[in-house]
Amino acid sequence: MKAPPKTLAMALSVLGLLGTSDVVAADLKQHLIAAIDAPDGRSDGELSGRMADFFKGQTRSPAPVRLQVRTLRKFAEAGCARLEATLIQEDVPTKDGKRIPLAVRYELNLCRDGQLPTEGIDLDAASRVFSGESRRQ
Repeated sequence: MKAPPKTLAMALSVLGLLGTSDVVAADLKQHLIAAIDAPDGRSDGELSGRMADFFKGQTRSPAPVRLQVRTLRKFAEAGCARLEATLIQEDVPTKDGKRIPLAVRYELNLCRDGQLPTEGIDLDAASRVFSGESRRQ
């Protein structure tokens, strides 16, 4: 199933905000870290603050935004995990005037300190990407 472009853009915006020290994503980060720390690997709740306002502005719905986070796997690096986050909002208007529930689900790797875990990262490939070098075949 192909995600609508606006939904994909929202998910990418959320992921981008997580990598910053901006307070916009502070509430979201708290839920993600709570899932890393929770014995059952889960955190559920209502998203609040500027991140919720951002999401509501994108969907044009004033309905509350729920967040469900679950740990998919723990990394060997302490305090680091692969997480699945789902943002859920009811009563989102569509172009044809209907109102539907919307769920945006994404996965990410995250450590308690807000950084990415190094496990599984090909550092040589990453350095080529960031330096603009092309891969030699």
